[in-house]
Amino acid sequence: MGLKDLLKDKKVMPRDKDIVYDMLKDSKFTLVGLALALSECTNFRLRQLLIDQFNRCVNDHHALSDLAEKKDWYQTSTTLLHQMQIDLVDSEKTLS
Repeated sequence: MGLKDLLKDKKVMPRDKDIVYDMLKDSKFTLVGLALALSECTNFRLRQLLIDQFNRCVNDHHALSDLAEKKDWYQTSTTLLHQMQIDLVDSEKTLS
């Protein structure tokens, strides 16, 4: 379920921060899927293609994370618990 699905019944436009969070989530799922495909792949040419795609996705994810951090939308220097609290507050704001 993406951000669009959560907001479909609300008259709220997602903020740039919300869109970036959604993109980061999708990026993580893509990386997990590519890692799984790589671990199962036996064809050398296909494995090379997947490795290249995985590396591009990692680079894109880092660029997006850097943008979010630069805009002060994502604090990577906080503890995990503190980041979860920030995410929970942001989620509640989005859904209210």
